[in-house]
Amino acid sequence: MPNHHSAESNSQASLPNLLISNEPQSVHRSSRSQRVIIASLIFLAAFGVRLLVWQNKRAEVPLVQSGVAENYKQLARLLRQNGFTSFFDSTSTTSNPDLLGHPPGYSLLLALIYRFTGETDFAAQLFQIICDSLAAVTIFLIAIELLPFGAGIIAGLMAAFAPQFSWNSILLLPDSLAALPILVAVYLITRALRRPRLLIILLAGALIGISCWFRANALLLAPFLSLLILIMFQRAVRFKMALALLGGACLTIAPLTIRNAIVFGHFIPISLGAGQTLLEGIGDYDETRSLGVPNTDIELIQQEAESQQRPDYALTIFGPDAIQRDRQRLARGFAIIRVHPLWFLSVMIRRAGSMWRLERVPIISTTDNSGALTTLLTFVVRGIQRLFITAVFLPLVVGGLILLAVRRQGKVLAILLAVPVYYFCVQSVLHTEYRYVLTLHYFLFAIAAVAIYWILSWLRQQIAQQKRVLQ
Repeated sequence: MPNHHSAESNSQASLPNLLISNEPQSVHRSSRSQRVIIASLIFLAAFGVRLLVWQNKRAEVPLVQSGVAENYKQLARLLRQNGFTSFFDSTSTTSNPDLLGHPPGYSLLLALIYRFTGETDFAAQLFQIICDSLAAVTIFLIAIELLPFGAGIIAGLMAAFAPQFSWNSILLLPDSLAALPILVAVYLITRALRRPRLLIILLAGALIGISCWFRANALLLAPFLSLLILIMFQRAVRFKMALALLGGACLTIAPLTIRNAIVFGHFIPISLGAGQTLLEGIGDYDETRSLGVPNTDIELIQQEAESQQRPDYALTIFGPDAIQRDRQRLARGFAIIRVHPLWFLSVMIRRAGSMWRLERVPIISTTDNSGALTTLLTFVVRGIQRLFITAVFLPLVVGGLILLAVRRQGKVLAILLAVPVYYFCVQSVLHTEYRYVLTLHYFLFAIAAVAIYWILSWLRQQIAQQKRVLQ
């Protein structure tokens, strides 16, 4: 059986039978330096790939979700202009209901960056590139806690080179930033299985809350992971740990909820938009349009303007009566679900199935004015990134799942599938784009790495056997 901290020195292709190894402390000391070196190399690889993608594709970035990006920038400008305290002032333009459609974390970050660098996109993109490179390191750290060391390296390198991650990291959107806190939270929970510590779990919950400041999709992730803690932790500490995770998340989300209550006078945990995405998500799968539900923002507000005889409703997605409008959308969506429960269940299943696919993103290409070194690096990275397609990726994930199941690695499967299953169950209710579920693919890459590691180990065994036969 290979030791998951020193699997590279073991030619056996089997997976670990223990979640946490019982290595001597001296082995831990030697492997710690090894982990630092590999983690540094993964970070540098990820950082280099993302810089290369930025250099190659930066002209295309302003064309992607430009309206959404401008919405974030507008709030950032208002925060700089009116001061950060205006965020709690109901009379300030900072509290325009039209800016409530997204959590304010990304705008707050942009305002902070603009204070030191001026309003330049590159400074924000550089920060995102660094965070996304750290995300590749974090999935490596999670994987080596659960899998052979070689599989962890493969998982980290997959995250480093994946075009889906490198492309989203340079977009002026918060999606890639929302992934890192969740990854670190899962890493802390995984580490706590070895030695439960209340403060570590509290921090993990706080990180999930921080992710919600960037994207609200993880709002229910802390309760979901609390169930995992109740199952996996020892009976003596499981309830305390589950409550600590919930408490940490609530503490970091609470300032947003309190602010919304002060400014808007309603209970809004993070932001508006649930009604909008619920209705448009129904519209996405209503091929015959028999339900009369729109699947775009423009169609939605035009329909509301006509039905309510309010021409001003057609001007903005929230605007006048923003909170009431979003709650009416929720009520309308739930009414449709009550009438067509089985159909909506099929929608959720189909949408969850679509989350397994890899996004088709722009692949870097050589240009006439590229230097020789840049051209060579671009050629290599382009060749690797072309492999990240669903036809290659999905069989590897299925293979990894089978291998882990055959080896009865229930705890490993539970940890690696917790975040993906959360998105499959919760996000499948709403309109979904790939960037909304970006985080789950880090964990699917770790599962795919199991299959790749097994294949490489099997090939190494075959080569070794052939050499012995020839000798």
